Amino acid sequence: MSKLSPTLKALISAPYARPNTLPAPPHIRSVYERLRQEASAKNVGTPAWLTLSTATTMTMNSPGGLTELYKLATEGEGGREEAVRTAELMREVGLKCIGFNGVPRTINCLGAFRASLPSEIASSLSTKPTRQTSPTNITSILTRGASLWKSIYHPYDTKLFAKLAASHPDLPTFIVDHEYGALFADPDARVPGARVGRVLTSVVA
Repeated sequence: MSKLSPTLKALISAPYARPNTLPAPPHIRSVYERLRQEASAKNVGTPAWLTLSTATTMTMNSPGGLTELYKLATEGEGGREEAVRTAELMREVGLKCIGFNGVPRTINCLGAFRASLPSEIASSLSTKPTRQTSPTNITSILTRGASLWKSIYHPYDTKLFAKLAASHPDLPTFIVDHEYGALFADPDARVPGARVGRVLTSVVA
């Protein structure tokens, strides 16, 4: 079995490489609270500021920050059902962050986020996947991807597709079919509270 060289190990472990998750930054709760207040003052709903805060925290690779954000978002808001919906929305945002931050951060943050939730909330989260591909749904997934791609980039969608293909012929195909179709576009079967449509996905980006 091959081993990493001492030089490569040192590079991976260097402080500036930030190989591990980060603790919640000091005063992060006050940052979230200020964002919530500004959103409320401008009649911006909870899904928007919560999506923005979740995506930013995912980018920071800070599971502890997600915990603080969830606590603030559910403080004095409704009951258990609303708390579950909030957690579902944050999980969905985290999942879509794969397309912007990569898989490792999403794995780290979503795993730690679930572990930090109250047991009655964690046990109520959906366990049924909604993005499994099969012969019966693959056409609709590809159609959703192409539709979302065109709705965002029209009238330059075809030109952009060709430009990406010049870099690698599979690059735009993977992006449209698997990122836009299977990930960014909401699946037909939606979990209550977990809808992150085109507008909120743009906020994630």
